[in-house]
Formats: sequence, structure tokens, C-alpha cells
Amino acid sequence: MIHRILKHKKTKETRIVFSHSEFENKNPIKHYGHEVIVKQMILNGVSNEEITGKKPFTTSSSKIFKKAHLQWLQLKNDFRHINIPENLMQLLKNDGKAEQEKLPYSFLLPLGILNSFFFKAYHEFGYTLSQYISKGSKSVAKIIDCGDHWHCFVSTPSEHNKEKTQFHYLSSAFGIDRNDLVKRIQSSESIFKPEQWPHLTI
Repeated sequence: MIHRILKHKKTKETRIVFSHSEFENKNPIKHYGHEVIVKQMILNGVSNEEITGKKPFTTSSSKIFKKAHLQWLQLKNDFRHINIPENLMQLLKNDGKAEQEKLPYSFLLPLGILNSFFFKAYHEFGYTLSQYISKGSKSVAKIIDCGDHWHCFVSTPSEHNKEKTQFHYLSSAFGIDRNDLVKRIQSSESIFKPEQWPHLTI
């Protein structure tokens, strides 16, 4: 997990800032759990040497780890009880673009629902999760893969309110090469100009 410690020049107050990192073909449940636990350990002062295993846990760090692990188990249980819209699950069952285009318009997509969807997609269909970061904007792309089939959800700042996030959806059914998509996401170019890429805005 990428994090930076910022110190205010005048007050000397410190603040920990976390940022997104790229990864490919991960079990989303294990990956998210690891990030939740590590983040809690960092926030509670556990050293990087202890987190990476270079040094053994102190008694205090061991208690922090156990508490963070329990928090993750509770959070994972909460995710299991989130109601995932059936039309979102239908994206995994419909391989045709025409069918997929009809589905995403009828629901909002809070982050909790999206994470629960990723967990269920892995558990029931075997989809792994990858994440890519745009260098030229605040866009973050999450792609789930199962064989030749993939589904991509890209979060970007809202056109109408930069404080809010909007999602764009693309899939292997849209006739887009996955490698080209990833290259475009990681570049400074916009991938959402209608003349360039077919996509749906959720």
C-alpha cells in the first residue's frame, strides 16, 4: 500500500495520505483484506519493518494486528450482506454487447456495492481483479477477468461536480482490446471521448 507522511510547515502536525496502487489478477477478497489490515496498522503506528516481516511484532503491534484482523472480518461480513442489484450480476451472465448496454443504466453504483460485486464475481464465477491508474487524471480503472471475458469499471471525477465520482463501464463484448485499453488508461490521454471508445456512463 502506497502512503506518504505529510508534515505541516507551521504547526508540525503530521498527516498520513494513502494513494491507489496498481496490481493485476488478484483475489479481490484477499487483496482488499490485506489493504484494510495494513492501513489500520500504519495508522496505529506499526513500523514498516514489522509490517513487511523484517522485524518481529512487538506486543503492542501484535495487539494492533489482531484488532485490525477482527475489523476486516466484520467488514467482510458486512459486504456479504450488501444487496447487489440483479442487473449488475447479469453483466457476468450476458456476453453480448446489446444485452450489457441495457443493464447498467438503472442503478447507482456506491463503492460498497462495487466491492461486494467483485467479491461475488470471484467467489461464484472465478473473476480476478486488476487495478490501473491514469497518469494524466484522477481516473482509476478496475478490471475483472475470467478467461477471455473481462469487465472494466473506471471511476473519474464527475463532469458536473469534481468532488463526486462517476463510473464508466466497458467490457470485452464492446470489441475493445484489453491491452490497448490498459495502455490508454495509463497514459495521459482521455479514454472516454465517444469517437475513441464505446462506453457506458453509470
